[in-house]
Amino acid sequence: MLFPTARKQPFTHQPTERLTFNTMCKPADSSKDMAHHMPRPRHVLSALVPPFANGLINPPYTIRKILLLIFLTSIISFVSLYSFHRGFRRTVQFWRGMAPLVLKYKFVKFRAEKIDHCSPEELERRLNVYRETSAPRLVDLILRLGGIYVKIGQVMSTIGQGLLPQQYVDALQPLQNGVPPRNYDEISHIIEDSTGKTMHELFDSFDEVPIGSASIAQVHRATLRPRKEGEEPVPIVLKVQYPDVAELFDADLSNLEIATKLFAPENLEVAKALRKRHENELDFTKEAQNMRDCTRDMQKYGVEPSLVRIPRVVDDICTQNVLAMEYLEGVSLSDAIQQEQDRVAKALGKQDGDELKKVLASRMREHFENGGGAGSGGMNMLGDKKNEIF
Repeated sequence: MLFPTARKQPFTHQPTERLTFNTMCKPADSSKDMAHHMPRPRHVLSALVPPFANGLINPPYTIRKILLLIFLTSIISFVSLYSFHRGFRRTVQFWRGMAPLVLKYKFVKFRAEKIDHCSPEELERRLNVYRETSAPRLVDLILRLGGIYVKIGQVMSTIGQGLLPQQYVDALQPLQNGVPPRNYDEISHIIEDSTGKTMHELFDSFDEVPIGSASIAQVHRATLRPRKEGEEPVPIVLKVQYPDVAELFDADLSNLEIATKLFAPENLEVAKALRKRHENELDFTKEAQNMRDCTRDMQKYGVEPSLVRIPRVVDDICTQNVLAMEYLEGVSLSDAIQQEQDRVAKALGKQDGDELKKVLASRMREHFENGGGAGSGGMNMLGDKKNEIF
């Protein structure tokens, strides 16, 4: 068998570089050697994204690809803000519950005025039907959000006559009974962080079950530890504010002002006044100073303590989130106000305070809608000349 013979290659001498210590330690040229041995990505961003996304990052950029990139970027931004920004998450939670109520309200008005061309009486009837169904949903939203929304709901349930439709005022009444309290571990942590002292250093005893809880704070009975031997423990009440309320305050009030513009723009100034009022209430050092000033002024005119008794502030335990004052027995302010309203109402021939408030609210609305003035009967709010109380 014949096998093909390999073709001989001509021998050529290849000069080799002499191996020396210098050539062994010579650094490589990074601009050439590394570029030759390491693959370079086609696009700078393609090295930072998963392989399946390279088609979106790399050119050419079509309209469809640009819109898809904008959509994906928006989704990523939304998820990031919702996860890490409490104010943004709070705003989303608010409008997720409020938006359906606003849209339904706008639709009821639009259909009645623009499509069905209803009379004012029919429009008011339809709005009343809407209010009956939306008022409980609004209260449920307030309770879910908690914080400053519950506080404002409590305020409006008290002074809302004439500002809000009666259906909302009635639905907000249960908020006066308070909200579920927070546990002792959370409260003690707030006290210790705010005062810089342990519970044992501050108190001889502390009731873990609060005597009252509200939207921004809750109140506990306690006994101060005596400073010196031989002194008696001092019974006090401690008002402890939830720190997250102040943290979310700006977002909550901004959402409330926007909702007021959509629902009842005529009450926008009331919403702004609520912001100013609650800015001061969230700093307990200001509340403590107000109590001192009020005590001094009433003592100046001989009212305190003969007719009114104001609790004394415990200066050692007074911070932005904690307010300590002496414990006084008494009835709740809302019960005292209701009793006085009932007394005045019966003296004026009304059944109770609720009926009196409804009559006053109706007459005040008529008074201001008609331009007010000091003409005949202009300030006769009760409509009975023998009851000249204004």
